[in-house]
Amino acid sequence: MKKFVHFILGLALSLSLATNTVLAADAKDDRPSVPNFSLSTADGQHFTQDEMLGKTTLVIFWASWCGTCHQELPKVRALQEKWKDKAFQVIAIGFRDTEQNISHYVKKNPDVFSFPVFYDKDDTVSAQFGAMATPTLFLFDKEAKLVLPYRGGGLLEHPQFQKILAELL
Repeated sequence: MKKFVHFILGLALSLSLATNTVLAADAKDDRPSVPNFSLSTADGQHFTQDEMLGKTTLVIFWASWCGTCHQELPKVRALQEKWKDKAFQVIAIGFRDTEQNISHYVKKNPDVFSFPVFYDKDDTVSAQFGAMATPTLFLFDKEAKLVLPYRGGGLLEHPQFQKILAELL
């Protein structure tokens, strides 16, 4: 039964990724753009949607209490390290959590966070993106157009995702 469930999940992910790739290729101009937003880090670093132009961007919405996030964040860092010489950036946005918990988790795990971490204090940015669960990832191309939305874990090491990302870079 467990193998069957894994097979179905793998098939669903493959179909989802393949569909998104085809849609992206066929309707590039019809894809949604990144929403207008502005966030700041605890140390005063600012980020807006305009800073996504010219770079492939992975946005991850996460929370300190999210076990799947704890598993995925080191993979996000590894992905950033792999593509650090390309026009690739990662933006982590903590939401549905307290700023204190987010800050504490970041300080407790400095080896994980080689990318900026922002806090969505009133969940407005997550609502603009449509992030309703943790983790939720959004991959944007260099024109800040949405390539792939994804909820949950396991995406980052999937071969189809790796292929899509490599093509964007």
